[in-house]
Amino acid sequence: MLHIRCGTDIVAKLQAAGLPGEILVWQDPVSQGPTPGRWTIGEWYSGRASFIADAYGCKREAIRRELEEADAALDRIHLEDEVVLWFEHDLFDQSILVRLLSLIARRPRGRASLSLVSIATHPEVARFIGLGNLNAGQLAALFPARRPVTDAMLEGAGRVWEKFASADPRALGEEARGTIEGFPWLPAALRRHLEELPWTTDGLTRTERQALAALEDGAASPSECFRASVEMEEAPWLGDSMFYFVLSRLASRTDPFVTVGARWPGDEERYGDAPAAITETGKAALRAERSPRRDDRERWVGGVRLAGGPGECHWDPVSRSPVLA
Repeated sequence: MLHIRCGTDIVAKLQAAGLPGEILVWQDPVSQGPTPGRWTIGEWYSGRASFIADAYGCKREAIRRELEEADAALDRIHLEDEVVLWFEHDLFDQSILVRLLSLIARRPRGRASLSLVSIATHPEVARFIGLGNLNAGQLAALFPARRPVTDAMLEGAGRVWEKFASADPRALGEEARGTIEGFPWLPAALRRHLEELPWTTDGLTRTERQALAALEDGAASPSECFRASVEMEEAPWLGDSMFYFVLSRLASRTDPFVTVGARWPGDEERYGDAPAAITETGKAALRAERSPRRDDRERWVGGVRLAGGPGECHWDPVSRSPVLA
């Protein structure tokens, strides 16, 4: 038996629970950074490793090896009796889940069955954020209730991933407005993903707006800003490093929206506690009082490349759909 989790948060707990089998950590954070469908597998490893290294302050070659080794482990699933996927309801997990299933669907599985542990709430947790909230006993209790991953689910995951990686997000917007068999929380996760496009109202992404609002409301450091932003999420999905990457881009604009007394990446150990504040330009952007200078630096939302050019994709909060400007 093989257990797959998109992070290390429950690895020790699963081991303590005494569940049979090995554990594979498969955690490429595809909810942030480029995931264009046109990339070859070699371009994928290079491109994702470069993004993760530059965004979070990691070693590029080490990240590439980690990505390659995680994928290589999927080539051995035909040797297992069962593969159990542990994924909760938020964008981080759901996006990795459909990417992972799209890869598994293209590999020989032999006798291995696929099953899924996926929840959005827990009766013993007041505000459930993720499986990391649970102790070993609570995780063990979820194991017998795991659901089989059907062929229809594999087909649906492949379809969604293809649209996630597309340069045109409108087809993904259709998925976000519907229901997806076997994935009750995936449409909401896809909507949250699309909210990271610049909005038609002010050109800000949802995370950028939450960061600016938190600073205006009194957050005085990146860590305070991060915690405040988490409270604004229906299903928190960004880790602190992912959030700090967003904040650092707001600070490094030619017309900065925020100031932070440390560099990200570079000053990782002290960045969270460094002083931070919103600028007057940031306040004007938050209130949509005037259009700030366009940020023409490259940025990606899945397969959508953003660089401030004509015809750029935006999120329309009125229709709750992606549109071309």
